[in-house]
Amino acid sequence: MNPSETQSPSPAAQRDRRRRWGILALLFVALFLIYFDRQVISLLKPEIIKDLGLVERDYANIVSAFLFAYMFAYALSGRFVDRVGGKPAMALFVGVWGLANIVTGFTRTLWQMVACRVVLGAVEPGCYPGALRVATSWFPAGLRGRACAIYQAGSATAAVAAPPLVVAMTALWGWRPAFILPGILGLLWLAGWRFVMRNPSPGYAAVVAGGNTGAPERVPLPRLLRDRNLWGVVLARLVSDQVWYFCLFWMAGHLRDTMHLSLAQAGLIVWLPFLCADLSGVLSGVLSDRLVARGMAPWRARKSILLGIAVLGPAAAVVPFTTSAPVAVAAFCVVALVCQVYLFTITSLVGEVFPRTSAASVLGISGSFGALGGMLSSQLIGALVGGFGYTPIFIMLACLHPLASAILAVAIRPRKT
Repeated sequence: MNPSETQSPSPAAQRDRRRRWGILALLFVALFLIYFDRQVISLLKPEIIKDLGLVERDYANIVSAFLFAYMFAYALSGRFVDRVGGKPAMALFVGVWGLANIVTGFTRTLWQMVACRVVLGAVEPGCYPGALRVATSWFPAGLRGRACAIYQAGSATAAVAAPPLVVAMTALWGWRPAFILPGILGLLWLAGWRFVMRNPSPGYAAVVAGGNTGAPERVPLPRLLRDRNLWGVVLARLVSDQVWYFCLFWMAGHLRDTMHLSLAQAGLIVWLPFLCADLSGVLSGVLSDRLVARGMAPWRARKSILLGIAVLGPAAAVVPFTTSAPVAVAAFCVVALVCQVYLFTITSLVGEVFPRTSAASVLGISGSFGALGGMLSSQLIGALVGGFGYTPIFIMLACLHPLASAILAVAIRPRKT
């Protein structure tokens, strides 16, 4: 627990301590929803291609259109969050997401699908800096690692829940309700957000800041762009995010194509890697907070987790050399575990080495470069799969997390106050 939390809190601070867990639950749900549609489009790739009369290259273009918008919006949304705050930003992003997802369920052509994915790509990334801004405003350093891990677990939980739910919905009503129903839930989320979310009381805000009641530092963008920590995080995500985007957009289709699985068979197993990712991501947050409790500097605790988990990244190289679906899924479990520990912990790291009023901007800039890596790798995959298969792709993926950790080891240093 943060030392300042052991002092006798005011009634307002006591209420805020209870409120923060409700806010965290809503952040979890928000990330659950925005990730659900990514699993839907990956899992239902064959049905969507057939219904809309598409080919593999068209699907790659749909993914790239999403990531192209995602890349630019991520950087802009981070700065937007730092200017307007987490509460209005999250309401805007989730509300537009809900409407766009509903419209996706009514698309009839390739270009209608592309347009919907562009809108989704424009609003989804803002939820990450928005959630980080809220978490750094409501959770002190001793709880921040697990708080960031818990709300980010919403994304991996969606990946676990999506396959059985999508299979059931598709069997009953076809593929379109798998987009429409989550969109409706996104609009309902807004009511809960308006009811629960408040600005923290001054006394509780001082607790979160570790007793510092001064005005938070506002870092101008030009100075932020000269920070070596920023470019360390940017380059690490440019490299490592490609692996997670592969899991999101290509893993289910790869298993169905190479292992000749039906939709029902895929629905029984493709959630397992995301369950492993979900649990390990939360545990990594708890572990890094325990390192902080034992006296390790918060930034060093997060960095240590990142450097340690990268040794498991080469497990991706196993996948193309097996014809066994259980073995391939087990390898994907390890790969997804590495990805989520990385994404969860690097978000916490950003919250430690940058001021609270600039962390969202940093997360946005780095996330946009991560999306750039995902977009470029998606095009590469679409071009190579037909001629060379998946083997060179998996060899490349196996090397990316160790490379990202080497970058972080050299670049990340404690923030000078």
